[in-house]
Amino acid sequence: MTRWQKIGLAVVIAFIGITVLVALGFRAKTGMRNFLYPHAPPMPSVVGESMPDILAHLELVLKTNAPSVLAELQPGLSAEAIAKLEQQYHVQIPDDIKMIYEWHDGAPNKTNLLNDGFIPGHIFLSLEDTLADRAMAWQGASATQLAVGNAIVGYRRSWIHLFDDGAGDGYWFDPQRQPAEGAVFYNFTETGSFVFFSSAKNLMAGVARCYESGAFHMKLNTSPPELDEDYQMAGKIWGDFGASNPQ
Repeated sequence: MTRWQKIGLAVVIAFIGITVLVALGFRAKTGMRNFLYPHAPPMPSVVGESMPDILAHLELVLKTNAPSVLAELQPGLSAEAIAKLEQQYHVQIPDDIKMIYEWHDGAPNKTNLLNDGFIPGHIFLSLEDTLADRAMAWQGASATQLAVGNAIVGYRRSWIHLFDDGAGDGYWFDPQRQPAEGAVFYNFTETGSFVFFSSAKNLMAGVARCYESGAFHMKLNTSPPELDEDYQMAGKIWGDFGASNPQ
């Protein structure tokens, strides 16, 4: 499913929901925004380790357990390079997110989710790629599509991908939200599922735990190496570091 198909699905869901809310006499726009992009429930505490320590540990875990994933990651960006991209794309990147891109600036190949995924099925985009994708996401839409999209799913325009599944879902951060509101999260559009993290540190510590425990692992006897996931194990780990929205 393409990004615009995802947006279209969200629009259909929102239209149905708005119709119901209007019939019930609620404030439709606010109600639907909270439904489609809910506030974070109570989340686990922010992990105590610093982001540099978490990323250094993750580097060691990848070197041992998934060297092919580590090999795909690009060198990190300088603070000056990040500031230049912020200026170019008119966005302010939170400090803890900047540290991730200073560690590694994503991976160069966005096409092979099995071989090059940083999280199984999810590419770690470079900062320039993710900001460019965000800027282009609404280009080519008709005036009607823009009007409807802005009215109903315009809140997504502030979202910035960290780890992208290539179809509009994945792991995001929202510069317009505070960390305590759930500024870092996973979202799957079809089911309306969210996992909110109280800090980007929690997300990256969870990634490290998934690799360390084998929840994320390389398949045996595959060439080139393929990344796989034990969803039951990973789900338990995400529950230690984040909180899902009620379904």
